[in-house]
Amino acid sequence: MKKLALTTVTLLSLYVADASAVLDAVIVSGARTEQSTLTTPASISIITREQIEATGAEHIIDVLRGVGGIYVRDTFGDGSRTQVSMRGFSGSTANANTLIMIDGRRLNNTDLSNPDLNSVSLKDIVRIEIVQGSSGVLFGDQAVGGVVNIITTKANDTSGTVEAAYGSYDTARLQATYGAAVNESLHYRVSAEFRQSDNYRRENNAIEYSNLLFKTGYDYTGGELYAEVQHIAEDLELPGSLLQTEITADRRQTFVDFLNDFTNSKTDVLRLGTKHNLSGNWALEGELSYRDVERDIQQSFRGFVVNTSSRLKRKQLEFTPRLVGMIPMDTGSVQITSGIDLIDTDFDSQITVSSDEQRMLAAYVQAVLPMSEAIDVTLGFRRATVEDNVTSGFTNGRLDESASVFELGLSYRLDAASRLFARLDQNFRFAKVDELTYVSPGTQLKPQTGNSIELGWSHQSAESRYQLSVFQLELQDEIAFDSTAPQPTGAFFAGANVNFDPTTHRGLIAEASQQLTQQLGLTASYSYNDASFDSGVFAGKQISGVPENTARLGLDYRFQHAYRVTLEGVYIGSHYLDGDNANAQAKVSGYSVINSNLVYSMKDWTLSLRINNLTDRKYFENANSFGSRFPMPERNVLLKANWKFK
Repeated sequence: MKKLALTTVTLLSLYVADASAVLDAVIVSGARTEQSTLTTPASISIITREQIEATGAEHIIDVLRGVGGIYVRDTFGDGSRTQVSMRGFSGSTANANTLIMIDGRRLNNTDLSNPDLNSVSLKDIVRIEIVQGSSGVLFGDQAVGGVVNIITTKANDTSGTVEAAYGSYDTARLQATYGAAVNESLHYRVSAEFRQSDNYRRENNAIEYSNLLFKTGYDYTGGELYAEVQHIAEDLELPGSLLQTEITADRRQTFVDFLNDFTNSKTDVLRLGTKHNLSGNWALEGELSYRDVERDIQQSFRGFVVNTSSRLKRKQLEFTPRLVGMIPMDTGSVQITSGIDLIDTDFDSQITVSSDEQRMLAAYVQAVLPMSEAIDVTLGFRRATVEDNVTSGFTNGRLDESASVFELGLSYRLDAASRLFARLDQNFRFAKVDELTYVSPGTQLKPQTGNSIELGWSHQSAESRYQLSVFQLELQDEIAFDSTAPQPTGAFFAGANVNFDPTTHRGLIAEASQQLTQQLGLTASYSYNDASFDSGVFAGKQISGVPENTARLGLDYRFQHAYRVTLEGVYIGSHYLDGDNANAQAKVSGYSVINSNLVYSMKDWTLSLRINNLTDRKYFENANSFGSRFPMPERNVLLKANWKFK
């Protein structure tokens, strides 16, 4: 396996699609507009609404965990503070190299804060599209390891649901959705969710959460207009990390220095969009979105108890117009997607005593050319610039950077259900404000750049879906924290953010699904990642925090028409602790976790019982070389009752 990974590009992905899936699925994330998966030269997985409901998951992170190519790390076990990694990135850089989106709107931040996956309710999701691998041309900054695009229900969904849930750690949730049409053109949808829990840790771990969403849409001859307004409030107590000796004594305790830590945040989102047909072959699409986050934080370090709160503010404006057209040819129609991405962010943090006014501007074009009935070629180019006006205790002034990337892809249809594809996609990411302001004396971070090569095969029928791909991702100036680097002048802890020497990420992902009988379905996935340093002081060493092997196996059994049982097992292989790029410490042992869900449906009512960590495994997903551990919950349950109406 190692020899294969070193001599070719590796990533293997098998994903189980719903048995009713059509052969030629339509996706958005492959070209930022509706497009057939058979013409997209990329490994794309789709998680459907039905699959989400079958799992009984409480958080989107539970849906993503174990999907081929995705490695999830949950800090507290409640989905509130998570890292999503694709293609062998670890620690805080995982979120900086995986782009998370909701309906094409970025959740990634200009600082190293995790994308707020709690900002989308599972009941609002239609499907999740996962683009494996680099997408630098279409999505730009941070789309290095892959893209997770969460597609939500449109306003014209004229139905309603009410759901109540109760489970371990006094977890309680109430959720309701309702959609209706005012007339033939105007429609709306409202969604509300309220949740509270004491969570796993015995002290200072409670959460109170609310999410209110209003959508409206207007259809007219030749197009549509839509708008949405969202308000999210979250009060979360932070129990902090534990040392291994403390976990051994009592894994649910909270260290005394962290007993008053918390983070309380409010988020407001406004989004306006349009799809307008300019002619029979051309359309103008675009969104204008605004996100305003205010967060009060008190977070302590061992021996440095903080007695006063700090505040973080982030305002992000996105404007993403694009022109989509079809040009007829003898062999088919050329699909053109061209657009501009403008992202303007104001960031201010009393915690790190830093601020940043950032403006990112990019232009891109992608063309899918049908060379024959079976062959499609994809070409693309993006040019991006970023301006940062940074103020901090370590760095001040204006920093300008730019990057250009190119894409070349080939998709070959073997038959109506199968295809081969190959793709070269260049990628980049600009340093985040936390990284820019915490560097060694006399250092300025360069943009991270890379080349991604991917080869793959997929087959999809009414009862099965198989997908296999291999990749090699070569990076220059990878941005990450190095605990051995000289610390900034005046800093109180060791290390700094640096540009690594060249690194290579190779992998293999296999995902598959098969409907064995009318009642029984099987899903499986396996991922292999070999992320290592090519040269420098860590030459030949593995990048820390990246498990080489991950796998998932799922069973879905329906019986007596009203009952459905799902069982899933997730395996995470051994890996070096975050920060141990010298590979000097012992590896974290691999572990397996089994979850189950029992569903009973009767007319408009559905009852479900989900049991997480069925075998009561004691493990942690988040740990570093400094000794910090965040224990994950032991066996826990959640009972839900859902009523659907029209």
